[in-house]
Amino acid sequence: MQQDDRRLDVKIANGWIIDGTATPRQQGDVGIRAGRVVALGDLSDWTADTTIDATAKVVAPGFIDTHGHDDLMFIEKPALDWKTSQGITSVVVGNCGVSAFPAPLPGNHAAALALLGDSPLFDSMTDYTQAVQKLSPMINVAALVGHANLRMAVMADPMATPTEEEQQAMERLLDNALTSGAVGFSTGLAYEPGCMAQPSELEGLAAVAAKHGSLHTSHIRNEGDTVEESVEEVLSVGRDSQCATLVSHHKCMLPANWGRSRHTLANIDRARAEGMEATLDIYPYSGSSTILIPERAHTIDRIRITWSEPHPECNGMDLSDVAEQWGCDRETAARKLLPAGAIYFAMDESEVHRIFSHPCCMVGSDGLPADAQPHPRLWGSFTRILGPYVREAGLMPLEQAVAKMTALPASVFGLKDRGVLQEGAWADVVVFDPETVTDCATWEQPTLPSEGVEAVFVNGVQVFPQAPAQRPGQVLNRAFAAKAKSVEQGSSSPSF
Repeated sequence: MQQDDRRLDVKIANGWIIDGTATPRQQGDVGIRAGRVVALGDLSDWTADTTIDATAKVVAPGFIDTHGHDDLMFIEKPALDWKTSQGITSVVVGNCGVSAFPAPLPGNHAAALALLGDSPLFDSMTDYTQAVQKLSPMINVAALVGHANLRMAVMADPMATPTEEEQQAMERLLDNALTSGAVGFSTGLAYEPGCMAQPSELEGLAAVAAKHGSLHTSHIRNEGDTVEESVEEVLSVGRDSQCATLVSHHKCMLPANWGRSRHTLANIDRARAEGMEATLDIYPYSGSSTILIPERAHTIDRIRITWSEPHPECNGMDLSDVAEQWGCDRETAARKLLPAGAIYFAMDESEVHRIFSHPCCMVGSDGLPADAQPHPRLWGSFTRILGPYVREAGLMPLEQAVAKMTALPASVFGLKDRGVLQEGAWADVVVFDPETVTDCATWEQPTLPSEGVEAVFVNGVQVFPQAPAQRPGQVLNRAFAAKAKSVEQGSSSPSF
């Protein structure tokens, strides 16, 4: 070996290396050069421009957030500190049927677009990619195509049933986006206009995605009383179209439905046994967050306002307090707040634990950075897994949890050389203290950064705790077909 071959840009020394594949940790060094991992093991005779002492710390692949709504934040706030501070180095955007592209026809709109913020949308995946690359984001981004966007871009009335010509136009738009680098498409079947879609419409789009080796991610139609039927609906679309399917932020809302995840997870297992590439993700909290839906005032006892366009003074207040202050019932108060967003406290923490423990479950923050008073999942999802879920609750070995946040999502979204610490992989790396790492964001103070994350690298450039002058993030394209692998408890031969 030439002397120059032992020269590194960065050496992370003497850490516990968890490589993302669920295999046991090994003590050693990680060598980074030109954005890639070039060596692992004993690198004591290698020299480096920068050396980080990781003694007693874990060195792992950077986390991949499978469910983000940061689409327009890559344009508005490309520093993305709510991501880097918890170890996230890549995020999948375009979820719940809404994305930064394609832009709707004039006059078309969907309330769920408020999840993304106020910036203008783009005509195509190519235009979005160029805009993100021009600004150089802090982390990597992979994009899904929103089904609501497809409807609004081609249908004069997005709430109608598409004509044959409109269906074909949606399929062409999706095909073009996937050809241009999008990693899949998403549906928001609980929102307008996605709620109007029939299985035949979804199967047509899913067949296009399947042709690209891509996937369909879905905010299912109902996460409460008909949650089992809603999970089965998207699994059936996947079976009929041969399209990989991901059930987004899986949950069972309202006390009457707590425990039903035993049945929904069994349905996912059956689909996998039939050969279907089926997966799911969660965020590790018992409160959910989305746009404010006034009708929920009748079924959910506690609702907190995250933003309100006409009444920003109510941000952070409970809906009951707003209603009392205004002298009206809760639904009337909710309607006066619109357009608005809310947190809904309607889940059981032990059920969230059960769902996360499923071998095909990943982590998606579902954070809403455009909210004035966001859900704490925006800043704390991944460190909450490492601290309260793994170290404190002991849900699974740390190696298994890391795999669910790294190699597993990389395999599902087809992200080549991501999610693993191996020679030749991109140097997306997080260093954290396994004894102290935890989330700090709370319902009252939702933007507090995590503790215990020591250093984060994106494509070989350190982005945390100090941000670099030149941001190193890239737009990621699908490199291979979706592979819905699993992370089994105690497995000695992981499937990565």
